[in-house]
Amino acid sequence: MSQPKHKKKSQVPPDEKLWRRISVKFGNNEELWDNLWDSDAIYSFIVEKEKLGLNNKESKQLKSKIDEILAHSKKGRQWFLHQEKTNFTLRKPKEISEIEANIRDWRHFFNSQSPTEEISLTGQLPGEEATNYKLIEDVWFAIISNEKLPEEFSLSEKEYIVKWKAYDLIKDAKTFAITCSGLRFRDALPSIALLLIKSKRINATQLLDLRLNHLRMNSSNPFGRDYDSRLSDIAERIPDVDADNALKDGRTDLRHLPFVTIDPKTAKDFDDAVCLVEENGKRTLWVAIADVAHYIEPETLLDEEAQARATSVYLPHAVLPMLPSRLSDNLCSLRSKVPRLAMTVSMQIEDDWTIGKVAAFESVIEVRENLSYEDALDNPRFKNMMDLAEGLRQNEIRLNLNSAELRPRVDDDEISVNVKWPNKATEMIETFMVATNNSIGIMLGEENAPLPWRSHAPPDAPEVEELNAKFEAMGINIELPMPSVKKFGQSEEAELASMLGDWANSGNIQISGLESSDSQDEVPQYLKNVLDPEARKNILVSLKEAQQKASNLKNATRRVVDHGLFYLLQRAIYSPDNLGHFGLNLDAYVHFTSPIRRYADLVVHRQLKSFLKNEEWIHSEEEITKISEQCTANSREAKTIEWELVANAFHLHLLRGGTIDSIKDSDDELELKQWPARVVGLRNPWIFLDLLDDGAIRGKLHVSQLGDGRRLSTDEFGLYLIDEKSANTDQDKVVLSLGQKFPCRLRGLDLWSGELDLAPI
Repeated sequence: MSQPKHKKKSQVPPDEKLWRRISVKFGNNEELWDNLWDSDAIYSFIVEKEKLGLNNKESKQLKSKIDEILAHSKKGRQWFLHQEKTNFTLRKPKEISEIEANIRDWRHFFNSQSPTEEISLTGQLPGEEATNYKLIEDVWFAIISNEKLPEEFSLSEKEYIVKWKAYDLIKDAKTFAITCSGLRFRDALPSIALLLIKSKRINATQLLDLRLNHLRMNSSNPFGRDYDSRLSDIAERIPDVDADNALKDGRTDLRHLPFVTIDPKTAKDFDDAVCLVEENGKRTLWVAIADVAHYIEPETLLDEEAQARATSVYLPHAVLPMLPSRLSDNLCSLRSKVPRLAMTVSMQIEDDWTIGKVAAFESVIEVRENLSYEDALDNPRFKNMMDLAEGLRQNEIRLNLNSAELRPRVDDDEISVNVKWPNKATEMIETFMVATNNSIGIMLGEENAPLPWRSHAPPDAPEVEELNAKFEAMGINIELPMPSVKKFGQSEEAELASMLGDWANSGNIQISGLESSDSQDEVPQYLKNVLDPEARKNILVSLKEAQQKASNLKNATRRVVDHGLFYLLQRAIYSPDNLGHFGLNLDAYVHFTSPIRRYADLVVHRQLKSFLKNEEWIHSEEEITKISEQCTANSREAKTIEWELVANAFHLHLLRGGTIDSIKDSDDELELKQWPARVVGLRNPWIFLDLLDDGAIRGKLHVSQLGDGRRLSTDEFGLYLIDEKSANTDQDKVVLSLGQKFPCRLRGLDLWSGELDLAPI
């Protein structure tokens, strides 16, 4: 017969046990309570009052135990109040009673609100509850702002205490915020933010700034909201453009060319201008880029700060600029009707839509107009330029995964969200900039200039293999070729040697069945590491064909293919070695066209100036290596911050019941409450969903939301969500299938991580 289990007694903490042992003997003697004590005095007091007859060993043990307890109690400050060094007083019983009474009151307040319904806001609660809620609101504001908590938020009249025994007042305040918000979050901060906004304690802009400050303090974020005043002063002292003196210094006067800038409506810095000149049967595309390198010299204070930032960051409510506003918004910005210094590239367009002769100039230009994409769209003035862009794209073999882009705008507390889709005007400017970057890459590459190449690797073979298996299992007639490790101009023997390893590549190993080729074409130095063009072309053509096949499929599979192809591609990086740009199908690609907002572009400008003046390269290979690493790291950090704050604004907009404008092929606004979403990915423990069936908005749903006590998992290929315990037929085991429509609702939003948390309707 089993013995009954005895209830475990609650453990009394050692510091409380010692406090009780002493305080009983203090009684009502105020003098003893008010005295300063140390461990020796407490030891002597106990020995005397308890009349302990201790031997030497016992005496040392008691003294050591008292020292240990008092040292530990210093951290908690619950029973013993340390005054200075080793001196302390005992907390009085009356004070402890007050603390415990306050704990009961706070617990009652927190528990008196319904956990299922959103509570009333400040001013709508009766008397004392309203006062408590206002105090908690102050606490929330302090938590989210990283400020000192209010003095009133204490458990004692004399001292600020947050924790007492197992009770945590701050933890309760955070849990209370989650209850009040009525939504599910992974932590309390988003709930706190939402409640403070609803009570008008902060607005949307302040929320984003608070989050930005948090990221600034708790990460390697180098992007300050404002420029250091000393650097701003340096920038303010830079003189205005003197066109006459610039021309005397050898610049080419191109003010007669009809340059225009075409940018988003909200753009403040104009770093590129374009024009098309057609004369004598020849077409020349001119692209002028702001000459930032003229103003930012290497190893100056402005250069050090620009390099530290490496990029501008564009947020829903602000821009974190790489350069001070004097440069980014004024001197370097290609404003209309004022002379500006530029680095200008001319590209002659051949009859077969290829780029022929290319030239570069240090120049003076004068932009005729600053236009928006909307101004250029369907404008007959730009028909020839639109036709040119289409012609250039005819020769392109590259994957086009353009999808909608969510662009929230925040002004104080007003939030608007637009879905922006590519149009002919945006595609035209993108085509011209890609052509310019490619032309400069070829020009400087042929001169073996040290450059921060913009490199994009092909997909990893295991990822391609996995996606092919998924397509086959779905019955989709798409098979992507495995990426080749063959380099530009590399022989089959060398390719195999590379695959086998360095030991085979030493030349001492004879590889059966292959003969060395002495007639291998010499590979230009700047193309030595580029993936073989034919190998790259094959997989790109295959990816485009997959896209085309997907467009002809029914929606159930089309979005699955698009999702798979999108996540197949790797991120581009800056590299001192030219590794080629897989996504653009280019052998030589650098960033040149945006030096106002990217440091890598500024570096390429400096190297181009060195080439044009036949001087030593301004940046060495060692410098370029460091710059490439930093620009890669900072661009990723910037993108992470941008995505997070975009998600913050977007999700806050959703929580307020906001709508989304400019939905493709419709003038209607979309009210986002629930969606018949498309399942586009299954990977434990997440179900990935395309909310509008167009790639614009995505969400995730945790498999536990479909559990109901069932054990759910995905199959080998990620095609089905299966109930593993089902005893019925195989068909009955399937809970959810890849590609099917699935009705979802908004369950919760994590303002910090940028994820839509969805649940089944």
